[in-house]
Parts: sequence; structure tokens; C-alpha cells
Amino acid sequence: MLAILLIFSASNVKFERGLKTYLSKDNKIYSEYLRYTKHFKIRENAFLFLKSEDVTSKEVLEYFEEIKKRIKEIDYVGGVEYIPILKTFAIVSIEIETRDDKKIEDIANQIERILNFVPKPVGLNVQKTGSVFLWYEIKREMGKSLGVTMSASTLLMVLILFLTFRSVVGSRYAFLPLLISILSVIYVFGLMPVLGIPMTELTHGALPILIGLCIDYAVQFQSRYEEEKWRGINEAINIARKRTGLAIFLSLLTSVLCFTSMSFSGVPGLGYFGLLLSLGLIIAFILTLTFLPSILAFDKYCRKSSENKESKERILKIFADLSLSKSRVLLSIAVMLLILGAILSTQIGMEIQHRKYAPQDLEAVRLFDELERITGGQSTYVIVTSENIDESHLKFRVGKVEYSGNLKAIYIPTKLEDYEDYMRMYNEIRSYLKFLGFEEFYVTGDPVLDMEIGRLMIEGQQRITLICYFLIFVLLLAIYRSIKKALIPLLPITTVIGAMNILMFSLGMKHTMMSITLNSIIIGLGIDYSIHMIERYYEERKKSDAVRAIRRTVERIGRAISVSALTTAAGFFALIFSDFPIARSAGFLSFVAIMLCLIAAITVVPAFLVITERLNMDRSSEIMM
Repeated sequence: MLAILLIFSASNVKFERGLKTYLSKDNKIYSEYLRYTKHFKIRENAFLFLKSEDVTSKEVLEYFEEIKKRIKEIDYVGGVEYIPILKTFAIVSIEIETRDDKKIEDIANQIERILNFVPKPVGLNVQKTGSVFLWYEIKREMGKSLGVTMSASTLLMVLILFLTFRSVVGSRYAFLPLLISILSVIYVFGLMPVLGIPMTELTHGALPILIGLCIDYAVQFQSRYEEEKWRGINEAINIARKRTGLAIFLSLLTSVLCFTSMSFSGVPGLGYFGLLLSLGLIIAFILTLTFLPSILAFDKYCRKSSENKESKERILKIFADLSLSKSRVLLSIAVMLLILGAILSTQIGMEIQHRKYAPQDLEAVRLFDELERITGGQSTYVIVTSENIDESHLKFRVGKVEYSGNLKAIYIPTKLEDYEDYMRMYNEIRSYLKFLGFEEFYVTGDPVLDMEIGRLMIEGQQRITLICYFLIFVLLLAIYRSIKKALIPLLPITTVIGAMNILMFSLGMKHTMMSITLNSIIIGLGIDYSIHMIERYYEERKKSDAVRAIRRTVERIGRAISVSALTTAAGFFALIFSDFPIARSAGFLSFVAIMLCLIAAITVVPAFLVITERLNMDRSSEIMM
């Protein structure tokens, strides 16, 4: 019943766009930009490209007058201007007198209907662009992309559970974790409008990811239940709740700490992204310990512990033998990856132009780039001042000057594209004006906003990573009361972070606003597998020697975390089917990272445990001597 209510609630999810999803209103650079747009009445715009053999012909001009008359009847539409560029090309500029997203979407929709209704002259091609149509098309593509990625994620879950988990729990209950996952995502989607969380270019990727994430706890619980089912249904549920429940609770805490740390990035959209992931995991945890056992209680098929999963255990046995026999080699490789990754991390570029995060094949995006090439204003800095700055004496090339009351806006066009160039030019303008003795001014414009996004990406990634490490270490230290036990889970994920830096550098990939969260995702999710390994190892160590404990840990818990890692990775892999470049790159990187976290958990963690056991034995021998 609750799920049905939340499905209806999900229809009220609010879509947000543009800079307000990347920059907070408290941000100094963004607040200065908002002041500039308010004082100089910077408005949204729409442009129509008219292309024909002769755009000045009578038929084309009559067509323009007809659509002009109809467009001006739309609420919040100001001037409509015809601007001939060439004989074969003209631009229709449409001024929009509102910045309300819903009204802008309605205006775009009405203009599109007018263009479809009014007959065009033979040979005339009309194309739409501008910020109004850019958002209209991006929102439409966002809904389409969400449907594709959600479907891909669900299908991948079905395939993975069928191929892997079915052999662990049998066919009857193989898809129970998927049920838990789908319910969790429905609850999250339905709670978004209640909690005021908008759908943005950043948050729309969270839902298909959650399909994979929310399966994890149910897989762990159900695997342990199946392992203990020979004792009886109720006893197996109690053991799974007691033993596995603690491990998944620790996993929940670590993941939520890492995901919520995204709110410290200074980027509102990333804060929402982390909140959605955290909310989904919390709901999945609750359902795993309540709803899932209530279904399993009806399981009447009681059998002895299944020991016939020889093919999978044979593979895991190889990893166990590798960890035992090559422990020093594995740790040496881990340290080398860590060091090289740290060195190369500073060489990875950044994609700071937020418009490039949208699908580049959209008509509005392609034509927007063409429009900027025509107008020559790709990267324009704006000096806003109340002082008497004589623009003719500035050393920079001035494009135009505007006035608003006692304020003056001086436009400086450039052809810059990189973060370092944006920063250099920004500092040069400010230093030059201060050298001339001016104080009452600020510098804004698109390159300044992109520069600020770049700064937040650099500082945000560092801040998020350090906060994650600190919170996880303090949490594990409080739980285990041992520095060694608190550090062991951090070793494999640090290795993976180093490996991912090497991969990004090698492939020439740039960081985006989503990929800077990669470290927190690796820490938050990768540490789960290490915690499950360590918890099971200490449980087995009480019953046997170190070697046998490691073998049983890798072979037993390795099955469950392998399924968990595959389903989680598949959730991220589904983003590769998105039309948004920012989602595709983040999906690919996260998929690789999760798989590396799994490999590190079943190799690096056991290798470290072997070495520490040997060191303890050596110390014991020295004491006895």
C-alpha cells in the first residue's frame, strides 16, 4: 500500500537545471553572477535558425511575420527580432521575460507547436536553439535516459541473479533481492518530492545505481540464511540476522558516511546525489531485516548446507591460494599502484563546461555551439563596477559596454576553454584593475562560473575523500578498538583509488562533476566487501587456524560478495546506456572500480591478514625464546 502511494507521489518530482544544481546561492562567485543578471536584466532566450536559398525572399519574410505574431501572443515573450546573417541564413531572436523553469518549459512547448502548425515555404529549414530549448530538450532526454537506464539496470540484475545467485539459493527465491531493491527504489523515488529533492543532470543517475546497490544487503542476508538452513528455517533466519546483520549494519554506516560526505563538496546536486544513495541503502537495510525474513519464513524446503557449488568455489579457491602463497607480492603490487596513482592523480584533466555534460547530439546543443561561433562570444568576462573605469584605456579587448543605473558592465570576449586559462585570465583582470586603483568591482560571466565549478571539483574531491577516510577510520576504530583492524579495510580501497587514477590518466579521461565522487563511492562500497571478509575471517579464526580460516572466508563469503559486487557494478554499468556523457563516464569508471574492489577484497585483504598472522607468530616465538 505504501509503495502504491509513493508511486503516485513520484509523479510530483521537480526537475531542476543549470547552474543552481552546480553552485550554491551562498557561493560568492554565483551570488555575484545573480546580482549581475538582476541589475542588467539578463534574460532567457530562444533562437530559431532559418536556412534557405534566400532567407530574404517574400515567402520567408511572410513566414517570419506569421510565426512572430503567434509567438508574441505567448505569455512572458518579449521582443521577436529577425536578424539576417547571410543570404542563406538568418536568426530569429526571441526574448523571454521569465526565469521560472515551468513557465520556460511551457513557452518552449508552445513555440514548438507553432512551428509545427504554421506551414513553411518550400526549401526552408527551421531549427531551434537557445537556453530555453536547451533545457526543454535536456529535460525530455533526461526522462528518456532514466527509463532506458532503469530498464537496463533491472534486466542486468535479473541476468546476474539467474546466472550466479540461483546456484546459491535455488530458483524459488533467487530474485528476492531484486524485489527488495525495486521496493527500495520506489520508496526513494516517491520520497523525492516529499523531501524536496529535485531531478537534475546529477541526481537522475542515482536511481538506476540504486537498483544495484540495494540488492547487496539482501544477497548477503539470504546467502547466510541458505548456508545455515540445514539447522531449520527459524534458526537460519536468526543466525543470518545476528551474524550477517552486524556486517551489513557496518556496511550501511560506512556507505552512508561516505555518501553523505558529498554534501561537503559545495555542489548542491552532489549533495542530493549522496542523499538519494544513502536513503536507498537505509530503506534496503530495513527491508532486508524485516520484509525479507517474513518471506523466508514461508520457505518449507529445508535442506542441508549446499556443498556442491564446486565450480564457483574452485575459482575462489584459486584466489585463496594466491593470497596465501603470494601475500608479499600482492601487497607490493598494491603499494606500487597506490604510489603511482597518487602521482598521476594531479595529471588528470577536468571537464568544467557544464553544458558538455548534456547529450551533444541534441539539436539545441549543436546549434547553441554554432550560435556562439557566429556571435564570437564563447568565453566572455564581464566587469561590473560602480566606478568610472574608462574601457578605452584597458589593456584587454572590449566587446561592448552596458549601463544599469550607476552600474557599468564591460564585456571582454576571449577564446579560452581550459580551467587554468580561465583562472589565469580572471586573476589577471582583477590584479590589473586593482593596480589601476579600482576597488568597487567584481568580475563575472560564463568563464568565471566554469572556473568556479572547476575549483569546486578540485577542492570538493579532496575534501570528500579526506572526510570519508577520517569518518570511516574513526568508525572502525570505535567498533573494533584496534588500529590494525581499522586500517585493514582501508588498504584495498586505497589501492583501487590508485588504480583508477592510473586508468583515467591512461585513457585520457577527464574528471566531471559526477566522477569526482568516485573516491567516496569506492570507499563507501568497496569497504563493504572488506568488512564482510574481515568479519567472517575473525568468526572462522575462532574455530580453526589462520590458513583454514582464510580459505573458508574466501570460499564462503566470497560467493556472496561476488554476487553483491556484480549486481552493484551492473547498476553503475547501466549508466553506460545513458545519452548523458557525464553519466556514461561515471558509470564506466564506477563499474571498473567496483570490480577492482571485489578483487582487492578477496586478494589484498587475505594477503594482509596472512602477513599480520605471520608477524604475530614471529613475535610469539621471540617472546618464548
